[in-house]
Amino acid sequence: MANSQRDDSSYRHLLDEYRKRDNYDSVFRGSLGELATKFDFGWIGSCVALGPGTGDHEIAFIRRLLPNLRQLVAVEPDHDSVVAMQTNLRNAELPGTRNRFSI
Repeated sequence: MANSQRDDSSYRHLLDEYRKRDNYDSVFRGSLGELATKFDFGWIGSCVALGPGTGDHEIAFIRRLLPNLRQLVAVEPDHDSVVAMQTNLRNAELPGTRNRFSI
């Protein structure tokens, strides 16, 4: 969506601005390796994500820790985030994973 058409009240855009000023992404991605050495998530076949935003962190988590995930149910109230998450999940090409979205 072009900036001139963007809904500035969207949570997605507010969070994007906030994320430019923190180190959450690097801390999150660094924690995935530590989690992988301590826990076995390989038995998990389904997952519910509440408020995942654009799904970037969920995709990273699934790729690294949930090799047998078959179903992801995402509940996100922000419409712009849902649209972005759907695109991100399609582009992520998570093999064998079926996705459902709820707004």
